Amino acid sequence: MSREGAIHLACLYGPMAGAALLAWWVRPDRRLATGLLFALAWNAALLPWLDALARAADLWEYQPSSHSISGMPLALYFGWIFGWGLFAPLLARALGDRLWIAALLLAAIDLRAMPEMTPVLVLHHRWIWGELAVVAVLLVPSLWLARWTERRERTGLRCAMLVPAFGGIFLGLPLLVEGGDFAALLDRWSSLPRLHQASFVVGVIAFSIPGLTAVHDLAKSGDGTPVPLDPPRRLVTHGIYAFVRNPMQISMTLLLILESLFLWNPWPLVLAAVGVVYSEGFARWSENEDMRHRFGPAWTRYRALVRPWLPAWKPQIGEACELYLDASCGPCNEVARWFQNRSPLQLRLLDATAWPGTPLRRVTWHHPSSGRTESGVAAIAMALQHLSLPWAVIGWIAGLPGVCQVLRICFDAAGTGPVERPDHRA
Repeated sequence: MSREGAIHLACLYGPMAGAALLAWWVRPDRRLATGLLFALAWNAALLPWLDALARAADLWEYQPSSHSISGMPLALYFGWIFGWGLFAPLLARALGDRLWIAALLLAAIDLRAMPEMTPVLVLHHRWIWGELAVVAVLLVPSLWLARWTERRERTGLRCAMLVPAFGGIFLGLPLLVEGGDFAALLDRWSSLPRLHQASFVVGVIAFSIPGLTAVHDLAKSGDGTPVPLDPPRRLVTHGIYAFVRNPMQISMTLLLILESLFLWNPWPLVLAAVGVVYSEGFARWSENEDMRHRFGPAWTRYRALVRPWLPAWKPQIGEACELYLDASCGPCNEVARWFQNRSPLQLRLLDATAWPGTPLRRVTWHHPSSGRTESGVAAIAMALQHLSLPWAVIGWIAGLPGVCQVLRICFDAAGTGPVERPDHRA
């Protein structure tokens, strides 16, 4: 066997065998197994892009291979994701949940092994910085993602990591496989007219909004993720889910169509069609049985009222929510009248003095069933989702993490920031 063949076999089967041995030793339960899946997805989605950036920075290169993904040999790709997505979390568990020790051990092994992989992998000057960056972005986060999933901790952060993980698999990998390597994608992008570039950017942002909003609502109101293996603990029927049942599938389908147009390649379109057929076939039946088992008549009623793909003009169901405003504040009274004139569904407008907890400092939206509370811009964003679809879309955008914080800074700078009310008013 040639040296190149031995390196490929060692890189592929070494981590797989190690992960299998540790799995036999640790015997992961369902929660840990789900965490391993998430860690594997994190590495699988992000590794090709980080590797492409490292090669673009001239940190290393590979021997040409007929079996590769964006220029990276498949044996090395799968070996890396199995090593860091499966072997690493299992090793941490075998070491008594010592995540940092596992990370340091695997980083040391990687630093020692990479120089021995010539000629399959040729290291250039400063390659170690690329390796450290990959460890920081892939290995360490995947260890924490597996632990948080097993323990049902940091739901919001887990959801934030699952978006690039599974979005990267279903959108990013087809982009690399069908569009060529990183440089080819940049060349294709730069060759487009400015109007087309702007249209694609606007399309990506617009089509991502329903999916991102849905993930945010599932995390904060449902205390779960969009992945069926780690589902929400509560049925979420307000927010975007009061308008449409499948917001994430809608986002994924539209983004795949846009990707097909960018690449001028039918395969993302085929993947979108397969996703729709699967969603309307086995997934729909499986979801219905699971949700009926977990939530009973509440799910049956929700499913009968809310369409799966076409958003309604007004929220079709929703749960009773509250919006607390300061009756002594002129702008707050204007906001209250504005909402009253539009007859919001399932939204009670209350004086801030009725709030049972610590005196409020901002306008506050409250969902009693889950205990979810939003204040300031986020509260108004959630309240807008009790109105018709155009206002709800504004609420979806304004309520997204990042957008909400920027808007809050702007409003605070304009003099509408938090206030202290000694008489228990916001």
